[in-house]
Amino acid sequence: MFHRLAFLISLLLLRASLTSAQDSTAVYFKTGSHKISTYSQKTLETLFTNLDYTNLIEIKFIGYSDSIGNIESNQKLSERRAKAVSKATKGYVSSGILIITESKGELPRKVDSLSRRVDIIFRYSNFSDINEKDTISIQPDDPRCFFIDQYFEAYSNAKIKVNKKKNVVYLQVLNYPEFSSRKYYYVKNPAQKNAVAQRVNFKLETTGKLWWREKRLTATVPKDSYDKYGLFYLENPPCEGCKEQLFKKDTNVFSGTSIQADYFIMSVTQLKAKLFRPNVLQIRIPKEYMEEDESYYALKVINNGVQRERLNWETKRGKKKADYFFAKIKIKGVESVYIGSPQRVSYCPNRGAKPNYANGSGGWNCGGIRDDFSFPGEFFFAPGIHAFYHNDTLTAFVSVGVGYELKQHELAVNMGINHRLGLYYSGYYHFNFLNFTTMTNRMLDPWQKVVNSRFTTTIKGYAGPEFRSSYNKKYRSFSELNVHLGFSVAWNNGLNYYIQGGIARDLSNRINTGFYPYIQAGIRFRLNL
Repeated sequence: MFHRLAFLISLLLLRASLTSAQDSTAVYFKTGSHKISTYSQKTLETLFTNLDYTNLIEIKFIGYSDSIGNIESNQKLSERRAKAVSKATKGYVSSGILIITESKGELPRKVDSLSRRVDIIFRYSNFSDINEKDTISIQPDDPRCFFIDQYFEAYSNAKIKVNKKKNVVYLQVLNYPEFSSRKYYYVKNPAQKNAVAQRVNFKLETTGKLWWREKRLTATVPKDSYDKYGLFYLENPPCEGCKEQLFKKDTNVFSGTSIQADYFIMSVTQLKAKLFRPNVLQIRIPKEYMEEDESYYALKVINNGVQRERLNWETKRGKKKADYFFAKIKIKGVESVYIGSPQRVSYCPNRGAKPNYANGSGGWNCGGIRDDFSFPGEFFFAPGIHAFYHNDTLTAFVSVGVGYELKQHELAVNMGINHRLGLYYSGYYHFNFLNFTTMTNRMLDPWQKVVNSRFTTTIKGYAGPEFRSSYNKKYRSFSELNVHLGFSVAWNNGLNYYIQGGIARDLSNRINTGFYPYIQAGIRFRLNL
């Protein structure tokens, strides 16, 4: 009886407020159950049969549970409840309306029966509520100029939806002041004379789910208008842009498409690189932002040129993988990479302010195995703490060193003090036979969002000779020559771990008259000069 009363009250409140931008109702459940009662089923049928779908663009089902039982099982129960209600109403909702199911788990309340529920939230566009004062008439010989923003499509995502039985475009735009502060218009009524344009009513809303859920600018515009004219903005004379004859019924302001960096797609992309396959970058993108019939490309910057490679998308099995498209990009010798998509080119002058997101280097700075070794030489300063084991003796020492690196070659000299307060100095030559940069791998989740990704773990394999000597009045001194093989791991902050080993010979014959093995490890901090 209580559940029926709560459902009836929420239903009455919903019907009383159908003109607002967002409405909600709820379905209640018995303890530990996700089965919809007969009464709730009939009420849902009545609600969705009589629901006004005008301007409805999204229905969200959010499941909850009470705090009885353990948290994990309650989380799964809330998920089953949300899916059960979504499935029960599926036959009443057209394909143009976005359906979202979420599970929130436990919702502690004084009355547990109020927590055992699924909230149904209806979100409407304000497409028909735009203030008429934002409508402008484009007169013959209008002195104003009309410009197409050349960056708009690169920072936005467009999806086709149905509104009042007409196709509209639902836009999501990255929330940058370059877009939110500008007045954009679309052509509401193309005509030979006195065409009518309507200002785009952008709203700041939270869109997406999981890790890509964030605030974005959203708007809805007619598809026919968007396809032919896109969005434009005005400037007062004197100016040199498109004129009023642009908006005739037989006009299309776009001359074709060009493959350009898609910053919106990159903002919802995650990356992963395996430690021993650093020249292959794996990416994944949420399906809700992808068009299956659209082509996407990897734009690779190599030696100041750009190479274009079409991406081959694939899906993977598993609950956590079902929301994504996956692809691989080969980044051997690549300086940086973008994801590109076809973007429209206009006859009108392209203008606009490029958001800071793309300023600077842009794209993703990549690693990959460096086989061209085209970088110039550089001097470096490297203090460190080390320890080596040879001739049944373990020695620790601190040192400072200076060196020079050119392509695959590295020379350095070091001086320091060992733990016996003896003088220590050395000089070495390294040939770097392996040198690549990869992403910093995380143990729990190797997938990283683009803005958090860092291709800053440099791994080197090297070999070469070293001469070193130690002098101490109380302990045996030596003058040693060795040949060694080593590996190092460095980060962009200069911190460097290494381990090396090989065969050594004491030239002074003080500690050994033959050849003997040795091993050394340490931590260095490298500062390029």
